[in-house]
Amino acid sequence: MNSTVDLSTTHGDDDTNTLYPESHTTIGSTLVTHSKLYRMLLAKLPQNHDLPKDGDEKGDIMSLASKEQQETDEIVEDPYRWVIIFAGFLAQAICIRVMQDYYDRQVFRGTVDSTLLSFIGTIGFSFSGLLGPLSQMLTAAIGPRWVMFIGTVLTTIGMVLASFSVEVWQLYLTQGVIYGVGSALINLVSMSVSPQWFERRRGLAMGIMFSGAGIGGLVTPFLMTALNEKLGVAWCYRILAIINFVFSTLCTAMYKEKKDKKKMESEDVDSTVGKKRSTRWKDMIDFSICKEANFIILCLAINLSIMAYFVPAYFLPSHATKLGLSPSQGSVLVAVFSAVGVAGRIMAGYFGDRLGVFNIYSLFLMACGLSSLFIWSFATDFASLMVFIVIYGLMSGAVFALMVPLTAAITGMERYPSGISLLLFSLTAARLGPSMAGAIQSATDKNSFFAQQLFTGITCVLSAAVTFYLKFKLKRGLFVKV
Repeated sequence: MNSTVDLSTTHGDDDTNTLYPESHTTIGSTLVTHSKLYRMLLAKLPQNHDLPKDGDEKGDIMSLASKEQQETDEIVEDPYRWVIIFAGFLAQAICIRVMQDYYDRQVFRGTVDSTLLSFIGTIGFSFSGLLGPLSQMLTAAIGPRWVMFIGTVLTTIGMVLASFSVEVWQLYLTQGVIYGVGSALINLVSMSVSPQWFERRRGLAMGIMFSGAGIGGLVTPFLMTALNEKLGVAWCYRILAIINFVFSTLCTAMYKEKKDKKKMESEDVDSTVGKKRSTRWKDMIDFSICKEANFIILCLAINLSIMAYFVPAYFLPSHATKLGLSPSQGSVLVAVFSAVGVAGRIMAGYFGDRLGVFNIYSLFLMACGLSSLFIWSFATDFASLMVFIVIYGLMSGAVFALMVPLTAAITGMERYPSGISLLLFSLTAARLGPSMAGAIQSATDKNSFFAQQLFTGITCVLSAAVTFYLKFKLKRGLFVKV
């Protein structure tokens, strides 16, 4: 029959409940039992709307509301999300990572064993995983800006105190622990908050953000060398501390959480009892994720890739020297690895969005493994080493660029902060991959780098295989986008 529904005879919620006996039917996060919402949606239906039988208006209203919800979801991605990515890019770029060569040549001038020096970076790097759960709890309790501010203060203090260090153990405490904790907090917040601003092109956004680490890895060594030559070691650290404070403060000012409807409604409810943020650790991080099979499989895949990721960068200079190449050629290989890694991370993110993050991750990691097994293992000159590092550098960009989208795909964005913090915590031991490869070399043949080549190749291939298995577990089909 052709008619319009006259709402003038309705009296409060009783009439609405008569039309909609399911009192908990939801549109997004809003109850349709509210008569005000019902009138608003019904008014949008065509005036000559055909209702074949009683109650069909419910389906039309639900369809209309669903359509409006989809349109709202598309509008949610406001331009400020790229400001967040820029802040994350800076956060990745300013973090000083591998400085072993600088310690050896400039600080201690060859008087300290290189193994002892390597622990400075190892200590600092380990906090990126160990502090994952704690960082999430702090973010839930006091907000991302305060956590980043704490990280900014710690990194600045750590660098300033390092400028007065004259013993290795002092650098363990200053740059290893204090700076390491602060740097970890800054990085963890950027990894936790940034993806929440993206529904589409999340892979590309994360690729751009993580490319900052490659840019920083290229620029920082030249900056440190210039500062050291002009001002000395102590002032080199102090200038870096000032630079770190300025850019970290800028990142802190730009960062903020995305406020979606569900979160704002939840805060409105909490505000009635004078509470906006949970103070119970069980509400801050969802440990139940650790019991889910898909999350465990994902952790295994990414742990394998992280174990392999840094091995070529650590051992290529030594391998180049063993082949009779100059130290400068070995340094060029590492620089190329950082440079192509920037392009690789952006490329992995772009194709991950278009073809599926699980597909690209498994494909790129398989390419990494095969290049190590069949190019690096047979490399005998600078050209062949360069071919390997270009392929490996490009393909390994997927390791960090797609780690975030992979986690979000398994946990969903609502539980993503808990998921990424627990994943990073699981990677603590995997960061010892270069040490594991070195130990295998020492136990087999100290004059050969076949142990590192085999270790890198096998772990990458296994990571690709595990990721491919997880893809099929989620959705069967060889060419299905997952």
